[in-house]
Amino acid sequence: MPKLKSIETKTEFAERLGLTQGRISQLISEGLPVRPDGKIDVEIGLAWIENNLDPARRYKGGSPNTTNRSATLAEAKRVHEIVKIQRAKLAFEREQGKLIDADRAEQTVFARAKAERDAHIAWVQRSAPIMASELGVETSPVFSVLDRLMREHLEHLSSTPLGGLLHVDGE
Repeated sequence: MPKLKSIETKTEFAERLGLTQGRISQLISEGLPVRPDGKIDVEIGLAWIENNLDPARRYKGGSPNTTNRSATLAEAKRVHEIVKIQRAKLAFEREQGKLIDADRAEQTVFARAKAERDAHIAWVQRSAPIMASELGVETSPVFSVLDRLMREHLEHLSSTPLGGLLHVDGE
């Protein structure tokens, strides 16, 4: 798997955001952090842009209610720029593994649950003869009881809401 790039040149950063190099230079003059080597740490840069181009700071020279056509056009351009930046941030977070696809996560959880169910059922099949031998009894009744109890247990687990399984510190 290729190493994800988290430090980019101004040109690469501009391409990531869908902005011009000139706009990146403007943002740098406004305080966008740049490393001593002139490159930009993507995570820090995206965070700075998000924090410094928020809605409260968008209205240079007017309010959002201004009916002036040029002010409306300027606002539309700023909103468009912010949307591009937010998309770039999401793409970067996805590259870094901080975001996952919901469908893929659901498939993974389902596959894991199925594998665990199968492992529990296989445990019953492996354990019943050992238990019967150690207890000096027939295998069939031990297997029947263990199989029934395990299936009841698995049924109970499957009916437990996922929210009931999540325990976050402090909650």
